[in-house]
Amino acid sequence: MIAKDKSVALYQSIADENEDRVYEYWHASSLAICPRAHYFKRLGVPMSAPQPTAAKMLRWQAGHIMETAIRQHIVKVWGGGKDVMSNKRFTSEKLQLTGEFDNLAVANNTLVEIKTVHDYALIERDGEATLKKDSGQKTKWGKPAYEPLLTPYLHHEIQNHGYAHLLEENGVTVENIDYVYITLSGRIVVYHTEVSNNLKERVLKRIELLNEAWVKKQPPDCKCDPKSELWGGVYQWCDYQQEGKPCCDLRLLKN
Repeated sequence: MIAKDKSVALYQSIADENEDRVYEYWHASSLAICPRAHYFKRLGVPMSAPQPTAAKMLRWQAGHIMETAIRQHIVKVWGGGKDVMSNKRFTSEKLQLTGEFDNLAVANNTLVEIKTVHDYALIERDGEATLKKDSGQKTKWGKPAYEPLLTPYLHHEIQNHGYAHLLEENGVTVENIDYVYITLSGRIVVYHTEVSNNLKERVLKRIELLNEAWVKKQPPDCKCDPKSELWGGVYQWCDYQQEGKPCCDLRLLKN
């Protein structure tokens, strides 16, 4: 017998655990979202878009458990069994920025970010798995054709270059950022990168834009444009969408 009532009760119990994050500062993990949306979050404007389903929240929770399970191996591979700092939060009053990075391998000045992704996010070519991206072509069945993505997701790079700024303010130089993508089925893809001065500058400009808007009490422009390189990763999921109305509508401030 299918116990539908128990299924519904479980979904409801999971959904009831959803809590909004408190934004007393700008968050490094949100630096890639639309600057107006980030401004709205810090101001406490209620989100207008549909909130995560219980099923998605359950996958997030499972992802956190996966991150915990792999952490001991991060220590072994990146830290030689020691000197890995994990889940450490830093806050900069100067930048008005806060962030909690996943791991810092102190010996080689490397941030190690763990990201759980869906199995569909990966593609395998010649026996090697990578993240995938839309090639702009179609298959013979008319579906999008994908090709390997040779770099981490841009929004994850922006987030971690925010952490690099926070660490440098505390006297820690970050030279490399490695991204460990792991699926719930256990597949792993790792990207090794060097810290990018261009991305650091891009992140700093975003922070300066947010701080100027905050001081002037004037929301920055909405950037939720389908043509943006950040559309696929973050902008299309903006928390301030409204059906039939502009995204990040300033009229939301009146509520």
